Amino acid sequence: MFKNKGMFISIISALIFVLFLSGCGSENTTNDSNSNSEDNNSKPIKLRISSGINNLHPWHIGMFEPWMKQIEEESEGDISFDVFTGGELVPFGSEYDALRDGSVDASFTIAALYDPQRFPYTEVVQLPLLESNSTIASIAMSNLLNSNEVLVDGKTYYEIEFADKGIVAFANPLTDPYVFATRNLEFEKAEDFTRDIRLRSSSRVTEILINNLNTTAISMPATDAYDALSRNALDGLFYEIPGWNSFGYDELLNYAIDGIYFGHGATHTGMTEETWNEIPSEYQEIIKKASDEIILEAAAYQQSKEVEGREIYTSNGGKFSHFDDLEPSVQEHLSNAIVATWFEWIDSLESQGHAGKQMAIIWRDLILEAGGKVPQEIMEIE
Repeated sequence: MFKNKGMFISIISALIFVLFLSGCGSENTTNDSNSNSEDNNSKPIKLRISSGINNLHPWHIGMFEPWMKQIEEESEGDISFDVFTGGELVPFGSEYDALRDGSVDASFTIAALYDPQRFPYTEVVQLPLLESNSTIASIAMSNLLNSNEVLVDGKTYYEIEFADKGIVAFANPLTDPYVFATRNLEFEKAEDFTRDIRLRSSSRVTEILINNLNTTAISMPATDAYDALSRNALDGLFYEIPGWNSFGYDELLNYAIDGIYFGHGATHTGMTEETWNEIPSEYQEIIKKASDEIILEAAAYQQSKEVEGREIYTSNGGKFSHFDDLEPSVQEHLSNAIVATWFEWIDSLESQGHAGKQMAIIWRDLILEAGGKVPQEIMEIE
């Protein structure tokens, strides 16, 4: 075909050279791809994160702000946050749905208490106690998340409440104990508790308690209670003293009973497993570390705010009555309501096929181990 042998050799050589370059180009593409993959793992991650409470709340100041700061510092700025507080992006109580539909990447306030159909066990934290504080309850919650105690079908609390729903969750500090406070109402005898008294209910536990007090439960999130109190659509509530100021309750409440504890409030910080799995493992460890290290500092911060909260409340004309100073019939009425609430909550869960008794026992024992106290009748549950 080729009359010139030298030309034939030149063409063959050129073809070999082109093939060689092509092979080198292919190799470079693979290397570039691997390089880009590694670069992707180290690219900055910005998480859009919501909070149902405002930036004055002890949770935000004591837990959420230092949590973000530590993660940003230890990741050298590779993880940052776009924060929406006060229910600005996601209304308090809607966090789970917002995570699932991708409205947010993470939430500080997964409010399981407001969603008992999906989260039947978390409201155990609102069972009334004889002695507790934020540190005691936060230790108990941290231990509960890590507990291997089986609730039902071989699964733990964490597996049932979060993992089975595709959520990776971390404990926030529990609030200080809830105190019973009212507006323009005092209780000098047991008969002063009537169905005309409307009290805010935040969970099934609180609703059971309110019914046992012979009063009327009105379900609403904490963020709506100020407006309801100001319009006289609500007569009182159960809430932790350090949080009164952040919601403005201390401007409206003027009578409170302390020395007896009506459970705790709880939320969890979390994200979907899909989002979590997109975060490189070294950054996952940074997030876990921050959650473990800050929670007790945040609990201590909340407790430190109780003195300030009391002072603001009393300076606005608020009055405290200690449980021990109440008329005996009022003491007995409150004590009976506390015990009855534990047993009715257990029965309610058991009737729905949940392990109510086992959950109550686990929480009781964790509270006791952390230094809290429960009524004798609850000690005797086996």
